[in-house]
Amino acid sequence: MPELPEVETVVRGLRPKIVGEKIQQVECFWQKALRPDTALDELPGRTIRDVTRRAKFIQIHLDESVLLVHLRMTGRLSTMLPPVENEKRVTVRLDFESGNSLYFMDTRKFGRMILAKRPEDGLPALGPEPLSNRFTAQRFTQMLKDRSRQIKPLLLDQAFLAGLGNIYADEVLFRAGVHPLSTASALRPEQITKLHRAIRKVLRDSIRYQGTTVLSFVHGDGESGSYQDQLLIYGHTGKPCPNCAAEIEKIFVGQRGTHFCPHCQPKYV
Repeated sequence: MPELPEVETVVRGLRPKIVGEKIQQVECFWQKALRPDTALDELPGRTIRDVTRRAKFIQIHLDESVLLVHLRMTGRLSTMLPPVENEKRVTVRLDFESGNSLYFMDTRKFGRMILAKRPEDGLPALGPEPLSNRFTAQRFTQMLKDRSRQIKPLLLDQAFLAGLGNIYADEVLFRAGVHPLSTASALRPEQITKLHRAIRKVLRDSIRYQGTTVLSFVHGDGESGSYQDQLLIYGHTGKPCPNCAAEIEKIFVGQRGTHFCPHCQPKYV
């Protein structure tokens, strides 16, 4: 599933292409992909004012409303006409008065578009944005205080911290030297500072590399991200740790594959 860096990459590429476009008509080829049903009638005539991101959601801001897009596993937004063999993957198409179009393609059809009056009307409960100036080490410390959950599942909880997913959680915990099964409230101040710094650095670096393509993520005109070449631990099961050469291990935490170094990442409980 695309995480914060991938969604931010999509937003940055999409913004200059569709801002200012006026929707002429909407075609929905998979009924569940666009909600509510009235969106088919409400979208025509609306002008796109901006494209932003909140957590893993793309926010297409319109006149007095917003179209929220969650790509889920295989969703993709593109202004390019898909090849004939990919046409069946198009779930929603927005046609603009300019003659251009926006295609929502989704092989597994889990992705969703939700038309709402305001973003908060269509978004679930979300925690702070990890790249926001308001997400300080001090605030992070308060967020972790009295939390008895294991740190990795907590980092993946979107109501706790918005946008972080499985790949980046493994990477930041490794860089901070924290075992994924550590109890959040047991982390020492220096580990919290390292973890806060790692979260922000990894996400910023991944955005700079236009995201991570492990399976199917593409953006823009079908380009892949390249941060997968910078991953230190995710997907490296059995390989030597880049810090100490110990063998990287993989366990399952909350049904998510989790990579860590047993030597460099002590468990805090």
